[in-house]
Amino acid sequence: MNKLVSFLVIAGFSLGLMAADDQNVTTHFELSYAKTDGNTESTDVASNLKVIYPFYSNSLRFVGNVLYSENTSYDENGTYIDTLRTKNRWDTELNYDFNFNETIAFNYLAGAKGDEFSTYVYQVYTGPGALVTAYENEAHNLKFQANVLHMWDRYRESSDADTNVTTPEFTERYYGYQASMDYIYQFTTSAKFIQYLMYRSEFKDTSNYFVKSKTAVEAKISDMFSMGVSYTIDYTNNITPEIRSNYDSVFLASFIADF
Repeated sequence: MNKLVSFLVIAGFSLGLMAADDQNVTTHFELSYAKTDGNTESTDVASNLKVIYPFYSNSLRFVGNVLYSENTSYDENGTYIDTLRTKNRWDTELNYDFNFNETIAFNYLAGAKGDEFSTYVYQVYTGPGALVTAYENEAHNLKFQANVLHMWDRYRESSDADTNVTTPEFTERYYGYQASMDYIYQFTTSAKFIQYLMYRSEFKDTSNYFVKSKTAVEAKISDMFSMGVSYTIDYTNNITPEIRSNYDSVFLASFIADF
């Protein structure tokens, strides 16, 4: 599993380097930062990287996300109390598409995710599927994807993120599936609406599932740069009830570069 995670990171980095030399490669990078002051200071940092490399009837698509949040507490005199991490998660996927025509493509997916505040140490999944472009014109782009997956879960009995606390860890292998929808609405020449939905689950145990939703609006401020706002929900139906929270939700403003 560690080898596959390393491969996904290296693949994304390599495709990013290719974007500098190959005009066919498109790269989308988002950086978000939010800081709230007061008796409790909160800091949120997030980044998103998407790279698409088309060649002949094929294409490679890489996406990676990172979210980190922490809260720093002070007493009424302004004296520092402590700093606690509240979010620390990442996910990445690499897709290979072979396009039979403009509508249907064979797809092979390899992905991984990790969440410090989940009972899942990390999850790795890979498997074949199909990508369908349901509707596409100058204003609308609607795509659906479905994959049958071989999945590996590395999980712990507790979601306690304290590094001084040792909890047993286990690995489970099983088969599952993932279905997703990606919709883009270009409502003006410089602004677009984006909606992404994903559901991933196990065939045998339907209570083992993951949901992700991202709703965003982006507006160009130049040929390369844009500003955007997004609201993301990442839900994990964890295996133990002692989880601090089943989902993370975050609203962020982002600086975006497309090249």
